[in-house]
Amino acid sequence: MTNITNLSSNNLAGLRLRTLNLIRWIAILGQYSAVVTSYFWLEINFNIYLALACILLSIILNIIVSVKFLPIRTLTSNETLFYLIFDTIQLVVLLYITGGLTNPFCVLIIAPFIISATYLDIFRTIVIGIVSILSISILAVYYQPILSNVVEFNSYSFSIFQIFGIWAALIVSLIFIGVYSFRIADESRKVETALKETQLALSDEEKISDLMSLTAAAVHELGTPLSTISIIIKEIVNEAHPNEKNYEDILLIQSQIKRCSEILNRLRQGDISNDNSEFINQLDFQRLINEITKDYERESIKLNIDIDKSFEDLNFTITRKPEIVHSLSNIIENAYQHAKSEVTIKMSLSGENIIFEIIDNGNGFPADILPILGEPYVKKNEIDHSGMGLGLFIAKNLINKSLGKIEFINLVNKGACVRISWKKDNLILSQ
Repeated sequence: MTNITNLSSNNLAGLRLRTLNLIRWIAILGQYSAVVTSYFWLEINFNIYLALACILLSIILNIIVSVKFLPIRTLTSNETLFYLIFDTIQLVVLLYITGGLTNPFCVLIIAPFIISATYLDIFRTIVIGIVSILSISILAVYYQPILSNVVEFNSYSFSIFQIFGIWAALIVSLIFIGVYSFRIADESRKVETALKETQLALSDEEKISDLMSLTAAAVHELGTPLSTISIIIKEIVNEAHPNEKNYEDILLIQSQIKRCSEILNRLRQGDISNDNSEFINQLDFQRLINEITKDYERESIKLNIDIDKSFEDLNFTITRKPEIVHSLSNIIENAYQHAKSEVTIKMSLSGENIIFEIIDNGNGFPADILPILGEPYVKKNEIDHSGMGLGLFIAKNLINKSLGKIEFINLVNKGACVRISWKKDNLILSQ
C-alpha cells in the first residue's frame, strides 16, 4: 500500500482546479466587499491600499492558473497543498492589516484547513493545520489595531483575556472540525475504494464464468465437425495403400485428429453434450467446495469437509454465481491464512436455510474488532493477522448481494468461525 505520508508522491487529491478557483473567486469577492464596506461605510481605519494589494495577489494567482491549466484538471496533493497554504498566508496578511483576532472574520482562517481535511491525506492535513495554528497564534500577538468612527468598535478595547478566548475558540474549532471532516472524508474514501475492489472482484469472477461457458460451448461445437473429420480420415486410411507416397502423412493427420478428440474429452470432464453451459455453471455443493478449496490447500493445513447427508439425498443443484464463489473464496483463504493446522467447512440445513460454517483452529478474532468485522480496512495489531479487512468487506457485500447473511464468531477453544446462511429458495436451482 502506498505510504500516505510520503510528500514526494504526486497522487491526485480528487479536487478539480475549477472548484478551487471558484472557491477563491468567492473569497476574493467577499474580502473585497468587506474591505470596501468597512473602510468607506463603517469608516474603520486601516491601510486599504495594502489590503487591496493583498486581495490582488489572489486575483493574479487565479488568473495565472486559469490561463495556464485547463479548469477540469484534477490537482495533485502537492498542488492542492501549495494553493491552500497560499490562501492561508494571504488571509493571515489581510487579517494582520485589519485587526488580527479582533476582526470578526478571523474565523475564516480555518476554511483552508477544512478543505485540506476533506481532500488531502493526514500528513498534508497536519501541515496545513500547523500553519493555521501558527497563524492564529501570531495574529493573537501581532496585528494592526483598528477602530470605527461610525460604530462602537475599537481593537484597543479587547482585553488580553478576550483575545485569548478568541484564540482558544479558533484553535479548538479548527482541531474539532478538521478531525471530524477528515474522519468522515477518510471513511468515505475507504468505502469507495473497497466498493471498487468489490466490483472489480465480481467482474473478474463473472469473466471467469463467461470464459468457462465459452470453453464449454467451444467443446460442444467442435465435437460434431471433429467427429465428421474422424470418419472421413478413417475411410481414407482404409482405402489408402501403405506404399502410397502420402500414406504416412494421412496417418499423422489421423493421429492428430485423435489427439484433438482427447483434448476435448479432457475439457469436458463429464457429459456436456446436452447443454453447452450446464456442466460448467451448474454444480452440487461438494463440487463447489472442492473447486474453491483446491486453490488454497496446503500440506501443513488439514481440510475437513462435513456436509450434511441430506444434501446428497436431496441432490441439490446450484448455479455458480460469481458473488457466491468469490465471497466463499475470500473467507476460505482467510481461514487458511490464520489456521494453525486445521480448517473445517460444515454445511447443514436449518429449516429453510442453508448454513455454511468455515472454521479455523487459529487464535480467533480479536475481541476489540469483532463487533466491526466486515468494515473496510479493519487491521489487527498482530503481524500474523494483518490484511483481513478488505477481503471480509468484499465477502460481506457479495453475500448481502446474494441475499445471504454472515456472522463472525469465536468458538471456545476452536478458533474463528464465519457462519453464512442463505434461504434455500435463493440459492438452490433445482432438486
